[in-house]
Parts: sequence; C-alpha cells; structure tokens
Amino acid sequence: MARQDGRKVRQMDDLVSGDLVFFDIGGRISHVGVYVGKGRFVHAPNSGGTVRLDDIDGPYWREHFAYGKRLLD
Repeated sequence: MARQDGRKVRQMDDLVSGDLVFFDIGGRISHVGVYVGKGRFVHAPNSGGTVRLDDIDGPYWREHFAYGKRLLD
C-alpha cells in the first residue's frame, strides 16, 4: 500500500470501524492498529505479543495518536 492511499482521518472522534490507526512514538510512526468502533481498537502491543482489544481513549493512546487512515468508504 502506498503512503498516499486512503483518506487521512485527523481526529479520533471521526474514526469509523475498519480505519487503520497510527501512533507516533518517539517522533515517528511506530505502532498501528485497527479501529473496531465504540472507542476500541485491535493491536499487538509489542512484537510477538498477544493481539488485544484496547480503549483508544486511554491517556497513552490519546497522547500518541497521529492519525487514522480510511481505505474503504
């Protein structure tokens, strides 16, 4: 997937199920998950870690949220 594919979603409140969510950690995009709706997203917290469902509104994720990407309308 090319970097320009999809539509950028700049606000967490505008995310819809299926959007990719990107997080800026240490000045670069270093984490991605899939938004599943109702303020939750699926991700693997670390390499080799268990995939889990977390609240995107938590202070850590809110602080590091960079943008969402909508690939399908």
